[in-house]
Amino acid sequence: MSQSPPGGFPPPDESPDADTPSGEAGPGNATTGPQEVTPPPSAYPPSPPPGYPAAQSPPPGYQDPSGPPPGYQSGPPPGYQQAPPPGYQQPPPGYQPGPPPGYQQGPPPGYQQPPPGYQPGPPPGYPQGPPPGYQQGPPPGYQGQPDQSGFPPPPPGYGPPSGVTGPPPGYGPPPSGYAPPGAYPPQPTGASKVAFDPSKVSISGWGVLGASLLTLIASFFSFWHVTSTGFISASVGLNGWSLWWWIPVLLAIAVGVVYALQLFGVLSRDQVKPEWLVYAAAASFILMIGVTLQTFFYSGGTGGVLGDVEGISYGPSFGVFLALITTAALTYFTALAAQGAGAKLPVKVPGPA
Repeated sequence: MSQSPPGGFPPPDESPDADTPSGEAGPGNATTGPQEVTPPPSAYPPSPPPGYPAAQSPPPGYQDPSGPPPGYQSGPPPGYQQAPPPGYQQPPPGYQPGPPPGYQQGPPPGYQQPPPGYQPGPPPGYPQGPPPGYQQGPPPGYQGQPDQSGFPPPPPGYGPPSGVTGPPPGYGPPPSGYAPPGAYPPQPTGASKVAFDPSKVSISGWGVLGASLLTLIASFFSFWHVTSTGFISASVGLNGWSLWWWIPVLLAIAVGVVYALQLFGVLSRDQVKPEWLVYAAAASFILMIGVTLQTFFYSGGTGGVLGDVEGISYGPSFGVFLALITTAALTYFTALAAQGAGAKLPVKVPGPA
């Protein structure tokens, strides 16, 4: 009879070959001995379908993408020399890096050290200070730098006049940015400013300008004429620019021009006083009276022969009477304007200022 193995038989529900890998021999038992354990069907991979080619090696020429490309060489290229180039010579034994032979690092030959007690500086006898007469300070008369106000300080000994203890009442320092005296050119005087305001011209002033202009116009009219009423009718005349008759005309024009220049500020009343214009206008009027009287007796240089000729008449014309009126008006308005300006005239002239 067979005996049980030492330790007894294993329980019937336990598989003695559970931990034995597939394809390997199990322990078996004492009767059967070691036996090969057959793995279950799920342990094998599924077989390929019919007609599917079996696994083969990669086709010819296949390259692994993770590998190097064709022709890649991991070493140095052909002809590369890691050794020194041909002709290179190693330094001879005992070579030491340094300056070339003959190089002198010390002072040149013949150099002498300075004697004991030598001090760098100018040679003996050389003056170290400025030459005689040299002034290091400011020149005489220098008043110093200007202060914040732009004005230099006063010279030594300068002080305010006697009796003056400070600036006048209400006077303060100049505002910031105020230029010192002399920085700008002087302002033009009133005589050099050309300014004309018609609203400031008085009635007498317009009368002076108008009478002078009308005298100029009247001078181009006939002052004297001679007329023939016989078989042939003709008339010949002389204007205010004939003979000496232009003198009162010119005086009247000059009075108007000078008065206009005073209105424009070109001339001042100190340069040409108003009384002078009154005297010039009065002279123009008196001379024009003489011209008017001459036109009554002037016979054209024939010695009175024209008066004996039948059908011929001569005498004054319209222009001389117009000029007489305009010069009289010029005298009146000039005197009125001078009186309004404060001039002292021998006679007081009535009328508007």
